[in-house]
Amino acid sequence: MLNEDEVKVCVAERTEHLFSSVTASAAALSAGMADVLSVMADAEHFPRKLPESQLRKALFPVIEHTLAESRYCFGAGFACHHHLPEDKQPYWFLEWWFKNPRKNQNSCLELDQATQQRLDFSTFEWFRNTRDTESVSLHGPYVDYVCTSAYTLTASSPVILNHKQVGIAAVDVLVSVIEAELLALLRQCRQKLVIANPGGRVMISSHPRYRTGTLIDDEQQGDTLRRQHFMLFAPY
Repeated sequence: MLNEDEVKVCVAERTEHLFSSVTASAAALSAGMADVLSVMADAEHFPRKLPESQLRKALFPVIEHTLAESRYCFGAGFACHHHLPEDKQPYWFLEWWFKNPRKNQNSCLELDQATQQRLDFSTFEWFRNTRDTESVSLHGPYVDYVCTSAYTLTASSPVILNHKQVGIAAVDVLVSVIEAELLALLRQCRQKLVIANPGGRVMISSHPRYRTGTLIDDEQQGDTLRRQHFMLFAPY
């Protein structure tokens, strides 16, 4: 029988494994997209020299493979936003697919240029904060009002062509999926545990006062286990 501290370590290790799996999927998706795009255009001419239909057709197999290979990823895709001084209008492109449990297939999020401008995904944390970095980032939790209206985590990675970032590869995992994976372990701990992102926003919690999305401060934390993408503690 595990004691409280051992259970907390097991929860932290399991959470780290889950998040590592999701971020690895984003890194693989980014690398696969870079390989596909490198044979179609160079960084200076991407994406304007490619018809959108051709770009979507090229990216779909890589996205489909990511969704099929990962049991955790609910959605995956590619996003780019270019606005050069000489352009009258910015160029938006989002190719996003998600699993549709009702139909047992992947569904495409249909967005034209006008819709994407109104959506303005360039302001989203997973897009904005992945710029100018070559590492994979994990963002959230946030409510994905575009696809699911559910709490979501997004792992994002830059797509690089000729040492230049041309877009973002991203994968989504539902918080409910992570909760289901951790439920048995959380039930073994008599203490109520909270898993929060490094910024202090609750990801997963077995404590009734700390719901997903709640922002906490240092004074509310007990002994904390810290990992790259999260911290775990039992509140005072």
